[in-house]
Amino acid sequence: MGELKKRIKAGYKNINNSLSSLITDIKNIKNIGFNLVWERNKSKIIMVFISIIVVSLFLITRFSLSKEEVLNKFQSALINGNSSMLSHYVKLENERVYSKDLQPLIDSYNKDQVRIKKIVNEISENGESGNFTLESKKGFLKEKYYININNVTVKFISNEKNVEIEFSNKRFNLKDEAEFDIVPGFYNLMYTCKTDYGDITNNKILNLMEDDTVEINIDGNYITLYTNFDDSKVFINGIDTGLIAKDIKNYGPIPKDKDIKMYLEKEFPWGIIKSEDVWVNSNQYIKLDINMVNDTLNSMIDEIVNSFYSSSFEALNTKDKNIISNATEEVKTMVYNYINEKTFLLSNNYEITDLTVEIEKSDFKYEDNKYKASLVTKINYSVYKKILPFVKNSNESSFILNLEYEDGTFIIKGIQKVDI
Repeated sequence: MGELKKRIKAGYKNINNSLSSLITDIKNIKNIGFNLVWERNKSKIIMVFISIIVVSLFLITRFSLSKEEVLNKFQSALINGNSSMLSHYVKLENERVYSKDLQPLIDSYNKDQVRIKKIVNEISENGESGNFTLESKKGFLKEKYYININNVTVKFISNEKNVEIEFSNKRFNLKDEAEFDIVPGFYNLMYTCKTDYGDITNNKILNLMEDDTVEINIDGNYITLYTNFDDSKVFINGIDTGLIAKDIKNYGPIPKDKDIKMYLEKEFPWGIIKSEDVWVNSNQYIKLDINMVNDTLNSMIDEIVNSFYSSSFEALNTKDKNIISNATEEVKTMVYNYINEKTFLLSNNYEITDLTVEIEKSDFKYEDNKYKASLVTKINYSVYKKILPFVKNSNESSFILNLEYEDGTFIIKGIQKVDI
């Protein structure tokens, strides 16, 4: 190094002295003429040019590193995590690369000496290793060596549309897929998926050392709904989704960290009925039924059942089963015959009075596209002779009634005597 300084200093001094004299003559060239300037400074001009050439050749020779020196510098830059130093000895796809663009590569190797030395040894022996290739370029006097880095191609896809991505100083909206050529290395990816129920945001660390496809699966909740009425409307956070229950299959994404409620609503012939509210949270499968019974339906059923039994007893008293209401012909015949047999009614000799009806149990369901009801009913009534109205015989009977909703009302389609 001391010898180098002496040579540079001597060369600089010669150039400086020669230039000083030459510059003085050039300033007076109008007075002394070009030929005189040349004659007086010919040797100096030649000496200046020779000095410049010598110094230039020396510098070129000095700073054109050998293969081994480039590999050592490359190894040292990676081990020390110095992207600025590394940028002097590498190129990206044989083009200049800036130090800031090499930081992902530095981060990927994380100063791992064993791994770095292994790569350098492979390059030294084979001329390449993974993304790195030892290249050379013809210089003025000798070969100029450098490490060429090959780009890797990364493709992004997602299970959702319209996802905002931040990656490697890029910001883009991922609708279908996106593809980029990048320096191999460690990258941070952040995505934001906007939903009707809040944003879903997450980070991913990617180690991209070869061509790869990155699938961005949104970390949200996808729900499937089970209910007894598939055509009921779905409300989330009090807002009509415009969907019906059967549409909620793997529905989402829904943020996991938000308070979200769901309920169902269905219009029945006896009014609109809402289910209970349930929290969605992180539940993947939700069972949510609607109780189809409301006060209006109960009043309707009470009226139909009371009318049925009242008309049945009136039919017995008048000997005309056709006046029995809200029942099929088969049911009319069955109830008429049973009560007639039970009370031993003889033509116009007995009367049935004091009827009371009680629905002890009820079950409603929707089956085969029909609303159906099964009722356990108990009736109490009195039978007396017309000639002895003050002597009454009390009776009690229980029946199971099966009803179906038709043409705006429930019709009794089945009756069965039970002993309770």
